Amino acid sequence: MSTDLPRSHWDIFCKVVDNFGDIGVCWRLAQQLAEEHGRHIRLWVDDLALAKRFIGAGHARITLKHWTDHADFSRVAEVVVETFGCGLPETYQQQMRPQQSLWVNVDYLSAESWVEGFHAQPSPQANGLIRYFFYPGFTASTGGLLRESDLPERQAQYRWQDLWLEPAPDKLTLSLFCYTHAPLAGLVDSLQHSTQAVRVMVPEPVAPMLANVLDEAGLEVGEHIQRQQAEFVIIPFLSQADYDCLLYLCDFNFVRGEDSWIRAIWAGKPMIWLPYQQSEETHLVKLKAFMQHYLAQAEAPLSAFIQHAMQAWAQGSWQAIDWESLLSVLPQFRQHAQAFKLHQSQQVDLATNLVIFIEKYCTHRV
Repeated sequence: MSTDLPRSHWDIFCKVVDNFGDIGVCWRLAQQLAEEHGRHIRLWVDDLALAKRFIGAGHARITLKHWTDHADFSRVAEVVVETFGCGLPETYQQQMRPQQSLWVNVDYLSAESWVEGFHAQPSPQANGLIRYFFYPGFTASTGGLLRESDLPERQAQYRWQDLWLEPAPDKLTLSLFCYTHAPLAGLVDSLQHSTQAVRVMVPEPVAPMLANVLDEAGLEVGEHIQRQQAEFVIIPFLSQADYDCLLYLCDFNFVRGEDSWIRAIWAGKPMIWLPYQQSEETHLVKLKAFMQHYLAQAEAPLSAFIQHAMQAWAQGSWQAIDWESLLSVLPQFRQHAQAFKLHQSQQVDLATNLVIFIEKYCTHRV
């Protein structure tokens, strides 16, 4: 059997639907496959400008390619990774069949139990190709979560000075990353009247939302806005490495979607997750499924406070009592976040599971 590219060369396809989540996950996956597993990656992205904001200096074994209708798909890889059901170009698929390329769709992360039954299952396509579904997840019966092998060593080196910021030992420091449907006005009000002073790190993409809530004409990177008990600090768009650092150094993290959700788990700090809003309130089903995993070992009072706060944040009903309740159990929440991080760290990570799956497939296929 001959192929255009050797097995160590993979193609990953990504369409940017959520501004940062899709490319964020894809870049982390590509980096880990290149760095830890020696794969050479061509990362096909439809939004090249946004992708370049993530890659920084790039990686010697990753080539960024612009996915357009007129792109040159004359060379196909033996291993083709579709992400989040983005589909593959028809012209590319036409060449995959004679090359016997392996097609794997790495889908969205979900804590729902049904993913275990669909993980690693084949889906025959009308053109004769077979598309395998690979589901990230929180159990050993799924693909696991993205996690670099050297993450603990990196975390041990994190300092506020790395982000050109100073520590604030007299305040709780929060990070705030959310979608537009978040009840931001309710959160801001609760923080302004917090019984403990807070410092809120607001990334540039969230700044316009905060400006609207604070009735400010606009907020620029570097601005500090003091409102009673809350100081809001506008920070620039961060690289993935710097964002990991921020999550780890903060005392509490509000995160969203997939990439920041996973990274907040690895930060091991108290967190509130906001799922992407879907019709028929499907996102609330996903939230409930996650909380069943996340709070499985939590004591009843702590579990109740966290559940209520996460539901209020996702449903738009956040009130001052939600923040104060979390403050009242913050020490227990810290311990729980660390315990959950340790528990999840015992499982094999997503990139390694993907490599194992593909190697087994390539070894046993006829």
